[in-house]
Amino acid sequence: MPIEITDDRARVDVRQLLELYKTAWWALERSGEGVERALQYSHPVVTAWDEGTLVGFTRVISDRTYRATIWDVIVRPSHQGRGIGARLVQYVLDHPDLATVTSFLLLTKDKHGFYERFGFRSERDMAMLLRR
Repeated sequence: MPIEITDDRARVDVRQLLELYKTAWWALERSGEGVERALQYSHPVVTAWDEGTLVGFTRVISDRTYRATIWDVIVRPSHQGRGIGARLVQYVLDHPDLATVTSFLLLTKDKHGFYERFGFRSERDMAMLLRR
């Protein structure tokens, strides 16, 4: 059966998402409560399924008009190299609720080449960050 990509938030299984997050160094400290809250304020929330198993995920925070930030693009290690991450990102970029968005932002430490295939470019002069 092919991998299914969907933005049906009702399908999100927080337990499986927490398990998926454990495969990423940047998400190891996430809690169920925190993940549920982040999901509540994200749209779209996009998942990839191999039958009943969550194998990929991403989410967006946006004004749905001008700006959007893509967060948490993650694919289960056993399913990497199959184009699932690319399908998740493309699904976001093509999402009808983001059709008028002109600027997409994402943060990545080590996947620049992957995102450059979609037209993302480094904007070092614009980057500012406040950590609390």
